Amino acid sequence: MKHSIWLLVLGYGIWALCSCQRPVKSDDVCNNCAKALIAYAEQYPEAEPTDMYKLVFQDMYGPGHLLTDSTAALRYINVELEAMTDSTKFPLYEYTLCDSNFVRVNLTLVQDGILSAEQLADAMVRSAEGLPTPDHKYVVSHSDAFKAAYNPHYRIVRRDIFEQEILPLIP
Repeated sequence: MKHSIWLLVLGYGIWALCSCQRPVKSDDVCNNCAKALIAYAEQYPEAEPTDMYKLVFQDMYGPGHLLTDSTAALRYINVELEAMTDSTKFPLYEYTLCDSNFVRVNLTLVQDGILSAEQLADAMVRSAEGLPTPDHKYVVSHSDAFKAAYNPHYRIVRRDIFEQEILPLIP
């Protein structure tokens, strides 16, 4: 694990700061987050602090910082699909951090015809409804090292929408 210890410490610190915005129910939440951060560091040894921050940010804000219009979201998905290379190094889906409020849905599902771009755009826009919109200066992209190692191409969908509408489509 290239940076696992400092990544874990940094990620836990980021999570703790973000958690001030919501009540922590018990020590179990902290234990679950610690486990989730360790698992993330083990799964993505090339991850950098930016990537850990992005994971925490996505668990807090979902797709709220992205497009809230389904036409624009669809266009955004299609542009990325056209430029997308193999994204099989990245899982078809993965839950965000310890609260698992959202799910990263790999665009490979659209590319392979399992899910339509329209379905994903609609799910993404509905996932953003009612969420606070963070200041764009806090929005980051994955690190270059993460992109090179894992080639991530995904969209964020609210957990309940994913589990009810998308998960049943995945073989």
